[in-house]
Amino acid sequence: MKFCPFTGVDHHKKSVTFAASLVGRENDKNFNWVFQKFLECMGGKEPNCLFTDQCPTMKIAVPAVFKTAAHRYCMWHIMQKLPEKVGTTVTKETDFVSRMNSIVWDSDLEPFDFEEKWSALIKEFHLEDNGWLTYMFNKRQRWIPAYYRDVPLGCLLRTTQRSESMNNFFKWFENPRGTLV
Repeated sequence: MKFCPFTGVDHHKKSVTFAASLVGRENDKNFNWVFQKFLECMGGKEPNCLFTDQCPTMKIAVPAVFKTAAHRYCMWHIMQKLPEKVGTTVTKETDFVSRMNSIVWDSDLEPFDFEEKWSALIKEFHLEDNGWLTYMFNKRQRWIPAYYRDVPLGCLLRTTQRSESMNNFFKWFENPRGTLV
């Protein structure tokens, strides 16, 4: 079973869990149903933005149900793939990862600055032929904060790992008679 939380940010920049579901299979039929039920619970109001991993069924289900919400990719999930996709020599024996993190997590960069810094880093480490990095650069509008500043609170929601809210949810789930903090 997959746990699917709907976590947002309140006006105080605190995580809030709006809903959650358990899904037996990750397919568009199940996600469509979950998303429809979420919309019903929210009185038909769509979120401004949804952050998911790069699950192929999410690419189908999100636009099928949410007509106005921006669909973005979870930066944390993407960055977790970096060592596998780039190789351990570069990621373990150099400062590549810390420098890449300083570029992709920087919500103050303008798109031009991001592209310039990304290109310089890729060139410095001779990664111009890395297909995954090229693919991720081409998808930068979906996961780099500089490209979705126009989405309200978008830069606060770069990741699905809003742990405070999730920790509170799991504490409640372990003791359902308790209350959510």
